[in-house]
Amino acid sequence: MDMLSLYYLYSNTILHMVALNNLKMDKGTKTPVNPVIHSYYTNKCKSKKKNVAIGAVMHKICNIIFAMLRDNKPFKIITPHEHCEQYLAAHPDKARNAA
Repeated sequence: MDMLSLYYLYSNTILHMVALNNLKMDKGTKTPVNPVIHSYYTNKCKSKKKNVAIGAVMHKICNIIFAMLRDNKPFKIITPHEHCEQYLAAHPDKARNAA
């Protein structure tokens, strides 16, 4: 097996473990560990199979990781609605076009 295949295998395995850990429920409070990722997963499960939905979660986590590296910022859980509000507050010219 060449190095590229090993890299893909390990990165895929790690992303799968991260996705499953984000989807599990907290034992004490019975709430999701990451409510944003959990709601994304449940919405995907309505129209897709579970493994396909987990693949979508892995892709979303990969995008989050690359955005953190690009922007050099720590991870912060925010809902998509909060993200839109922050974006429109930072870009008022976009808010006029959206209305």
